[in-house]
Amino acid sequence: MISAGTFRSFHLALLARLLLLCLPLSTPALAQMTISREPLARGFVSIPLVTKETFKNFVLESAESSAMIPAFCGTISTRFEKFGWDRNPCGNVPWKASLKSHAGKPLIYAEFGEGEDTTLFLSGVHPDELTPIPVGFRLARFLAEHKELWEGRGTRIIVAPLVNPDGFLIPRVAQRTNGNGVDLNRNLFTADWYNRAKKWWADRRERSPSHFPGHFPNSEIETLFQIKLIEAYNPDKILSIHAPLGFLDYDGPGSATPRRMSPTEEKASRIVHAISASTKNYRIVDYSFYPGSLGNYAGNERHIPTLTLELETTDPTKVNEYWGQFLPGFKEMIRYPLKNSAAQVKGNASRFFNEYQSSGALDENGKPI
Repeated sequence: MISAGTFRSFHLALLARLLLLCLPLSTPALAQMTISREPLARGFVSIPLVTKETFKNFVLESAESSAMIPAFCGTISTRFEKFGWDRNPCGNVPWKASLKSHAGKPLIYAEFGEGEDTTLFLSGVHPDELTPIPVGFRLARFLAEHKELWEGRGTRIIVAPLVNPDGFLIPRVAQRTNGNGVDLNRNLFTADWYNRAKKWWADRRERSPSHFPGHFPNSEIETLFQIKLIEAYNPDKILSIHAPLGFLDYDGPGSATPRRMSPTEEKASRIVHAISASTKNYRIVDYSFYPGSLGNYAGNERHIPTLTLELETTDPTKVNEYWGQFLPGFKEMIRYPLKNSAAQVKGNASRFFNEYQSSGALDENGKPI
């Protein structure tokens, strides 16, 4: 049993501690105390977001881009040699870059043709999935060398072979996330992002750091890079190359609706079967899309026919095999007639870069959007 004296002493000591906490930091009493600032520092860590105000820091002027791209290609070449890939991955491709990553790497892409029937190819979103990266670079070089595929055909092709250069060029092994630790295929601002993205990450991925969707949607410059390409070029179809699940997946329009597809949606959905038939009947899977994913953002919400090609492995020695297998599919993707197949959509599917007009966003010709 606690005595009355002990009880009073306890309360007096507690009162003294409370009084000390209420004193200004400059008082002699607190001057004798050692206060750790570490917990406070941990509580106020700066989150490296891209905002309307900071976006201009990631914009490349034309002269700066021209100087950076050759050096960047040299760095890529050195990394390619490590895996036994092509020693000159950039080749004679007319690369462009109007944005740079957090680490200052140019976010490169190439444009072929001047027609209105536009196909967008993306790879290197998850750099630890090694095999799509050299395939994407080889596709750009192939198009530069085979103008008959697009010249004078009313066809335009955009290739962005390394969406996430920071994740690929880190000193050790390539990582899935970008330099900020964000999964770029979970960071796009889809209508369900705030309701589901972090919940799905916690429940389905057990808070795996490699699948972190970001603190906010559209927080990463590489995410905005993909959005910029979509809005600037208005593609009629998109193919994103990943690994190692080994299938083709069609992400819309119409794939997530309980109703019957419209004739336009059915025509768009048949593209996956056309590509499969040209690639030795590659397996087709109806794979669900995630909050913040490209398939959700472009295929579901913006009604742009969007496919994901999952190569079977990340084995770097398989690149030549995959290139031979899927080149016919890439050609089929380019030829497939889908002009004006995208439907008008409302709500969250508005043009995002309208919000960045005053911060230096540029179109594909280097002019303010």
